[in-house]
Amino acid sequence: MNTKLCAVAFLALILSSCGNKKQTENSTDLKVVKTNTDGAKLANQVVGVGRVMPEQQIIQVASETSGILKSLFKNENQNVQAGEVIAEVSNQIETAELQAAKSKITTQNEQTKVANATVEEYMAKLNLIEINIKRLKSLYEKGAETKQALDNAESEYKTLMATINRAKTQSVSTQSQISELNANINLAQTRLAQRSIKSPVTGKILEWKVRPGEGIMGQQIIAQIAPAGNRIVECEVDEALADRVMVDQAVTIRFIGRTETIATGKVYFISDYLRKKSLFSEQSGEAEDRRVRVVKVMLENGDKILLNSKVETIITVKN
Repeated sequence: MNTKLCAVAFLALILSSCGNKKQTENSTDLKVVKTNTDGAKLANQVVGVGRVMPEQQIIQVASETSGILKSLFKNENQNVQAGEVIAEVSNQIETAELQAAKSKITTQNEQTKVANATVEEYMAKLNLIEINIKRLKSLYEKGAETKQALDNAESEYKTLMATINRAKTQSVSTQSQISELNANINLAQTRLAQRSIKSPVTGKILEWKVRPGEGIMGQQIIAQIAPAGNRIVECEVDEALADRVMVDQAVTIRFIGRTETIATGKVYFISDYLRKKSLFSEQSGEAEDRRVRVVKVMLENGDKILLNSKVETIITVKN
């Protein structure tokens, strides 16, 4: 009896061992299939790292002149229009120069009016003298007037002509001075306009780098503006995969280290050369052996992603 029980137990053990072996083999087969599927999926993707930015790039706004920053007319995150004054540098001297130039031209205009009026007055007198000379000549030829009276009238005519010529010269001179003063006014207006800093584009103020009361230098960057329009991701793709990326390929965007999709888009620009990594270099002299290709992705629904966000781009490619 015991012998029969041992035989049955041994047989059951063998069958159990065979079953476990078969299950292990099946499990191994499933794992291989899964690995092959993931590998195929990865083969159809190129992953890059990039930053979200405006399509037209962020504008660095600089001051044309040096001075003390007087006023800021827009706050950060406020929209601006192209040509709108967003800040002003101290301008007391330039304002005074413009007022002085305008005052001078007002005086000169008055002098010009007087000179022109004098010429007109003399011309009227000259016309009367010409009439008088004609009358005296007629009387002299008839013997009704003396030669002296005619000579006196002709002398008066010549004297008045000389006076008119001088008045005309003075009028021309004042006109020339007015042109010069107008040039001075234009120069003063230009200098004053340079103290007003205008937005070069329609967009949004991202950051002020200075505050009222601070001194600034000419060509110093004082603000950053994001131009209105589409948002893109400018990313870098490793040179080993760079030749697989093409225009119009679909792209999925997600934050680094996360799996959920935050935006989608398409590749619309690919650089024609490889360059050193630059978007995410921590130091200007950082050593880097690998090179990258710059790829730009037009976002379809990325308006809510913060500008300058670091993201991962998963580009779908074809084998």
